[in-house]
Amino acid sequence: MTANPRAERFFFNITVVMIVFIFVGFGASAMYLAEFPFPPSPLVAFHGITLLGWYLLTASQARLIYTSEYDLHKRMGQMSVALVLLMIVTGYLVVRGAFANPTSSIGGMTPAGSTIFPSMDLLGFLVFYVLALLNRKNGAAHKRLMVLAGLMMLPPATARLGLAIGFEPLPGVAALAIAGTFLIYVWRARGKPHWASMLGLVVAAGGAPLSFIVGRSEGWALFAEAIYG
Repeated sequence: MTANPRAERFFFNITVVMIVFIFVGFGASAMYLAEFPFPPSPLVAFHGITLLGWYLLTASQARLIYTSEYDLHKRMGQMSVALVLLMIVTGYLVVRGAFANPTSSIGGMTPAGSTIFPSMDLLGFLVFYVLALLNRKNGAAHKRLMVLAGLMMLPPATARLGLAIGFEPLPGVAALAIAGTFLIYVWRARGKPHWASMLGLVVAAGGAPLSFIVGRSEGWALFAEAIYG
């Protein structure tokens, strides 16, 4: 199968970078962070497997476009719906379990407040995934949105890595670096920014600060109790 000269390897490469973050981040937490017990519970392990499956699928899909295997790409894309449902359901159950743990805390926040971070990760992923499906006939938007969906689910890995190396702002820095690289590459390749790349950068820049503000509010505490309690 000949390579498609119009396909851009950047989308495959940036997904591989995120896969490296997944392995290094969760590996570091298993070796160095006592607050993340290893082996994890079966639920957490299964959620992690579905998460890794998403990144491997995204990388495979980019490769299939590069080799012009469009029919297989389409069939695997249809299968992604089941994988996404598993990710969302298991992700919800993991967050619910963390909410019930009185020692659970992210950034010094209460268990209820801490749920804002994984909740926004799941919501951000779902929004970009749905946008990608809606734009599946627009190749330029579709591939950008699919890769950016993966970026929305990266903070758990980068947060663990940041704790392991003593640099807690790593999730925000990594998200901005990847989204910024994404925007610059697309701008240089197209001569102008793409709306999907701009959206990814805005979410990456504003997601964490907004989560800290909302997560400390009484309204979020009540919402978390209603959703996860």
